[in-house]
Amino acid sequence: MARLAKRPGKAADAFGADLTTRQRMIFDHLLDFLGAHGYPPTVREIAEFFGMRSTNGVHEHLVALEKKGYISREGKASRGLTLLKLPDGATSPDGVAPATPVDGAASETASAGAAVLPLRPRVDARRQSDVRTIPVLGKVAAGVPIPAVEQADDVLSLDASLTGGGEVFALRVQGRSMVEAGILPHDLLLVRSAPRVDNGRIAVVDVEGEVTVKRFYAEAGGVRLVPENREMAPMFYDAEAASRMRVLGEVAGVVRTLH
Repeated sequence: MARLAKRPGKAADAFGADLTTRQRMIFDHLLDFLGAHGYPPTVREIAEFFGMRSTNGVHEHLVALEKKGYISREGKASRGLTLLKLPDGATSPDGVAPATPVDGAASETASAGAAVLPLRPRVDARRQSDVRTIPVLGKVAAGVPIPAVEQADDVLSLDASLTGGGEVFALRVQGRSMVEAGILPHDLLLVRSAPRVDNGRIAVVDVEGEVTVKRFYAEAGGVRLVPENREMAPMFYDAEAASRMRVLGEVAGVVRTLH
């Protein structure tokens, strides 16, 4: 794991003098996260690190950092951050090369002694192969089915050993129908795409445009979706309804954030 040189405190150098306390904390977190992971955090990950309930506050601080020339951002890319300045005494994390200044502003920054450091996932081939980016496609009902969402609204970066092979996507759980299987509200489900699953497996199923997660059983005359909550009853779909049902995949794991 890459380590950063110790950074002088505010009393020792003028770097960040125009930042608020929280803006400096977020900037330092960006730098430390890059050193530890080789790629930048998402807005949601920053919010979780600082215990912020909403990402709106993070967006405001990032806008301020951008206006003050400390970072740049690439549109709506979830990890599209670039550090434009480094504190005196800080060193570039291993595996990340400083960018070559290409315009006047960047050249002035470089000539002042501050490196232009891309906060991007430029890691060696071995490390890059160990990390998978999983799209978070929306919510899945652990209860009554909810409308399906197929457009990614976030991404999740995980060690490849946690996901295995094949196409994998993530869905956030809403409801309590699977609590006895260890699937809780707000968990992120890792789902391995598959058009069918074996009986008894936990599957994500599209029922006429609505998605739910249940244990799946194909039976004579239809399909039974069984919750893992003794207070809830199974849902049975006759052959006609089952013919319009689509298995999206099998649950491969759960990612949970402790608050």
